[in-house]
Order: sequence, then structure tokens, then C-alpha cells
Amino acid sequence: MIKIGCEVREINYEKCFESLIPKVTEECRSRKDPTEIDKLIARLGDDAAPVVNKLMGFLDTDTRDEIIVWLLEMQQGMIVESVNKALHDMLGGDAVVIGDLYALDRPGTKISLYAGKVKTDSKILAESPALTGISGGLAKLALRISDPETIEKDVISLLSADYVKSKLISVLSDSLSKAGLHISISDLVVREDSGREMIPRITDPDKDEGLIPDAIEDKIIDALVAWLKGSLK
Repeated sequence: MIKIGCEVREINYEKCFESLIPKVTEECRSRKDPTEIDKLIARLGDDAAPVVNKLMGFLDTDTRDEIIVWLLEMQQGMIVESVNKALHDMLGGDAVVIGDLYALDRPGTKISLYAGKVKTDSKILAESPALTGISGGLAKLALRISDPETIEKDVISLLSADYVKSKLISVLSDSLSKAGLHISISDLVVREDSGREMIPRITDPDKDEGLIPDAIEDKIIDALVAWLKGSLK
């Protein structure tokens, strides 16, 4: 299998929150055992988005990035489905199908996005209408005559080509935008994926009591307290 990684170049936090806070609000309303912050967001209703945007001024960049990673995890099913549909339409079949999409955020660094457990079909790729011109023709020929033992490396080489990467970046960017995540991404890196690596998740269903992960919830409460204290001055 193959793994595709890229770094986030820029995030429009305000647009992300405007797009996805209504969904978070509905999720909070539907919870059977909501936490206090779940109840707060649910009761804010349509006012939740402007309140959250105001709170962002009291959160550091690392915490805002944590929230983006969490929102991406919430939307990952929709994003994966959208990416795979776009790849199918672009490549003329299921030539490239991603299994997982996840984000990794290390404090002080930019968010990295990964498409993991990517399955490829070299036969469909070799007939793909997306591979055009001299470069595309040579790529198709290479796939048709590839040795079975090197076919994955040949596919990685093809997906790493600049004219293919630009299309993959466009597909991923469009799918993120459709999911409400206004994120621009940088250059892609395609490599082998053993499929055995544990996918990091910010949400821990065994520990988190509410919809919002505990670690993020505490920071949002701290930001709310700072906001309220500041309003008293």
C-alpha cells in the first residue's frame, strides 16, 4: 500500500469555525449525556460560531490547530468519500482509493495531513484518461511493462510526478473545502505504507466524556474565563 503526506500551508480558522460550529452545535444537542460545555454550545445555538471566534483570540496557535485536527477527525468519513469520488472521476475508475485520512499536529509546527492505506490499481492507471501528453504516455507504457515486484515503486514514481501531484493536491483541497475545512496544503510526498502504523487520533473514546476532547475542552474553558475576566476590567 501507499501513503500520501503533505503539510498544511495556511488555515482560515474563522471560516473553518463558521462552517463547522453549526454541525458541532447539532452534535452537542443530540448527545444523551452531554457535558457542561456540550450544554453551553447547544444553548448558544446560532450564536455559537461568533462566540467561538471571539474565544479564538484567547487561544494560542497550537490549541487552535488542535481544534482543527479534531474537526478534521469529525469530518474524515465525508472527506475520504469525497476524495475517493473525485479520484474515481478524474482517473476513470478506482485507480487510487484512500482508506484513511488523518492529521498530525506537533506543538510549534504546522499540521501534517496523511492519506493512509492507499490502494492502487496499475491496470486502471495504465488506461487513465488523466495521463495525457508525452509524460502521461510514457507513464502508461512504464506501468504496462513493469515487473510485478516493482509495480508499486512505479506507481509511487507516477503519483510523485509534478503534473500528477498538482491534480492530487487539487482533489484533496476541494474535498477539505466541501467538508467545511478552509485549508491550503503544500507539496505532496508519496511513499510506501506498511499499513501497520497506529493512526493518531486526538479524540479518545475511552476517556473523553463529551463531544469535545477533554484536553481541548479544558483550554476552551480557560479561554472563556480569560474572556470574562477581561470584560470586567
